[in-house]
Amino acid sequence: MGASNSTRRVVIEDSSGSGVAVTVSQSVVRRLKGETESEPKTDHTETRREQFSDSITETRIPREPSQEVKKLESYYQSKLAELEKRNASLLKQTTAQFAEAVQEVEKKFLKTTGPQVCTDLQTKVYQCYQANPDQTLECSSVVKAFVDCVERARQNALLRKG
Repeated sequence: MGASNSTRRVVIEDSSGSGVAVTVSQSVVRRLKGETESEPKTDHTETRREQFSDSITETRIPREPSQEVKKLESYYQSKLAELEKRNASLLKQTTAQFAEAVQEVEKKFLKTTGPQVCTDLQTKVYQCYQANPDQTLECSSVVKAFVDCVERARQNALLRKG
């Protein structure tokens, strides 16, 4: 691949304005043309240095974006704004639908608590159990009266609704 030191450099620039430049040494040009190098390889360090310099690629970043880049940027910014707007409206719509669904479920499944019934008998049952912690059967008559009272209240509520 040649041990000669190439001092001549060819710079090829892209005319599309992308700012990419490629540096090619004279030895690379000869190899591309198919010419062989007649000088023998004597210094391996110099050969490596030349091979390294033959593969160098320079990249130049344009200082100011082109009109096409500006057009694309504004196009995608408008698309992004449009998507954000649509996302916000979908969020509002979904939130409203969720709130309606919650209200519907609450109406179907949550029971409203009514007024307490038989509170006087409930108090008597509680007092009886406190007075007789080891003899709960002593309170059976009070408990029976409480259960009967609650059952009557439930039947009356069903008759009013039905």
